[in-house]
Amino acid sequence: MNELQIIGLDITDISAWDFTALKEELQAYLSEYAGIAYTDETIKDAKKDRTTLNKAKKVVEDARKAYKARCLKPYEAIEPQIKELTGLIEERRQQIDETVKEYEGRQKKKKKKEVREYYNRVSGSLGADADKIYQKVFDPKWTNASTNAAKYREEIQIAVASAARDLESIKALDSPFEDTLKEVYLETLSMDAVLQKNGELKEATGKAGLIGAADGNAGMVPAPTAMSSETPEADETEGTLVRIHASQARLKQICDFMKAIGVTYEIV
Repeated sequence: MNELQIIGLDITDISAWDFTALKEELQAYLSEYAGIAYTDETIKDAKKDRTTLNKAKKVVEDARKAYKARCLKPYEAIEPQIKELTGLIEERRQQIDETVKEYEGRQKKKKKKEVREYYNRVSGSLGADADKIYQKVFDPKWTNASTNAAKYREEIQIAVASAARDLESIKALDSPFEDTLKEVYLETLSMDAVLQKNGELKEATGKAGLIGAADGNAGMVPAPTAMSSETPEADETEGTLVRIHASQARLKQICDFMKAIGVTYEIV
């Protein structure tokens, strides 16, 4: 195989290279390696060829690095001066930026107050639930300078009307789990979640033996077939300490059951 001529370029300035001719020569030279299948017997040839290609690659890489360093030298000489100039600009820019941000912060705070005051005026139909619903429906973009009063007021009116309808729908369900269903709604603002929860509670209550729960008559448990005259009547004014070991989800379900049958409880 002929000697690769590129190796002789290590003494030539890279800016004088004829890259088109070099590429053609290199492709022709490397194509000769494509058909070679080295074996254990010719491993010495493989090592020799590898050395040749390593040397050729080094010639190109060394020339590239040297040329890059030479090109960068003028830039590196003025880089500190350029950074000094941009540093002066950035110092003043930051001062102005802080002023602008402080102003924008005050404007947002003022706008947020206006938004809340308007919400308070139109959310009377939501009663005690108005604050929790506001936390869910509030949109940060309402405080942007680009959002005018007409826009956020319209969106607030729609949100309030929707929530009022949903709360009425929850009451209309006449569910023994109304308090729990309202909690679900105030957390999600989703009637789909409410209806799903109501179905789950009715099903679970039925399985627990609270007959009639599915018809909205939770608390009507089957009466015993016989009661001894010696059995004292329960006094529900007295408290009984019960320790329950359960996950948060299961504890919530137990509390729902107790609400359904009219049992008062306290979590300590």
